[in-house]
Amino acid sequence: MLDRTDVRIFWQSLRAWGPREAVIDFTHYYRAKRHERADRFDERFGTETSRMVGIGSLDGLGANGADAIHYWPTRECEFTATLDALGDIDHSGFTFVDLGCGKGRVVLLAAAHPFRRAVGVDFSPALVQVAQENVTRYTGPVRARAVEFEACDAAEWVVPDGDLVIYMFNPFGPQVLTRVLANLVSAVRARPRKLYLLYYSPEYPELVLAAGFLSLVEGSGQNWGWAVYTWD
Repeated sequence: MLDRTDVRIFWQSLRAWGPREAVIDFTHYYRAKRHERADRFDERFGTETSRMVGIGSLDGLGANGADAIHYWPTRECEFTATLDALGDIDHSGFTFVDLGCGKGRVVLLAAAHPFRRAVGVDFSPALVQVAQENVTRYTGPVRARAVEFEACDAAEWVVPDGDLVIYMFNPFGPQVLTRVLANLVSAVRARPRKLYLLYYSPEYPELVLAAGFLSLVEGSGQNWGWAVYTWD
């Protein structure tokens, strides 16, 4: 049975993308919602990451707000499958960054691995505040040396030094994605290093390839597919 949030999400999608895309988007959303109830992530770990947040309900999003996508969490099993596709990397040599982190679930999942840092970036101060609260409440394993969140527009985000694993759950449209990819490419050309891009629900893979990234592997989950890229 649909609730008020479901109806609001559908109407937001309808206004943004039209009937056909709205139906496709809502079908994915409703399937993911059922999986969330079955997974019980928040119940298991004491957090609040499951409830979807429509972009229309957030304030202070800045000039790129129109290119943003609503928040929905990644399933634990599908994040694990995507990260495992990297193979046997030395996590301690990498900084993990979730661009468009929302309430921070993926950062918490990444923090279970011994990354140098696990970082979440989101342009909504309200969502970053929720993510920071989730860190203090989280009862799962934390092996990363540091867990951090930044309230920042991804298009303006300063790429940190060192080897990177970048995660994106289709967080923004082509305009912002193009700028994000250009910033990553500029950073890795200026200071060569290892760079992996994990793209969950890859809506614009052609932009990633056009920026010069190489496709490593693709996969599919129960909710959405994913793709892993590298810079060489």
